[in-house]
Amino acid sequence: MKINRAILPPGRIGLAVSGGSDSVALAFLLTKGGKKKNAAERFVILHVDHGLRPESKEEYRFVRALARRLGVAFKGCHATVVPARGESLEMAARRVRLAFFSTCVRTLKLDAIATGHHMDDVAETFLMRIRRASGPEGLAGIKERTQVGTITFVRPLLGCRDAELKDYLRKYGETWREDASNDDTSIERNKVRHRVIPFLEQHLDPNLVPHIAKITRLLTQQK
Repeated sequence: MKINRAILPPGRIGLAVSGGSDSVALAFLLTKGGKKKNAAERFVILHVDHGLRPESKEEYRFVRALARRLGVAFKGCHATVVPARGESLEMAARRVRLAFFSTCVRTLKLDAIATGHHMDDVAETFLMRIRRASGPEGLAGIKERTQVGTITFVRPLLGCRDAELKDYLRKYGETWREDASNDDTSIERNKVRHRVIPFLEQHLDPNLVPHIAKITRLLTQQK
């Protein structure tokens, strides 16, 4: 696995942990090693219970317990997601999440928030944006560092495959929470993940995902 720890600022960092395999692996990879005291001072796990699924409260408890096991602080919230006029549920959830992160940046004095986006997310986003005829900026997709208002997001796992992160957790006997909606192929991203990419890997290029990741890096460098 290729983890870009160099992208992390030297100060305090929030770890956005949903309970899924990618974010749980992020928490373990960034807090593992070094002195426990340093991890406790540097990292805080952030979690939003959007209240949209019956299992969300259990996921909240799972992430809170994970933070306790890792010896780092935990900050979570139970949100109520109500879409504004003309706003989708997904957009409303993102708005609520960003508001929570913005508050955490201010009150916890965070220099950045790290997310568990990985190489497969990059490839999925690229293919979805091809369908929308996006230009070079859009096709560059998920970047290692972005700024949204007062929030600096960093993504140190873009060099890792989803399967690698799951294998890492299994190796150490760690578990995660699966969102059942991730198997719903009526959702565009899930269709790309479960049908389109496996088909293209089988019939076009077995290294499709890392090749797309390389293209997105080149597009970013051309800016």
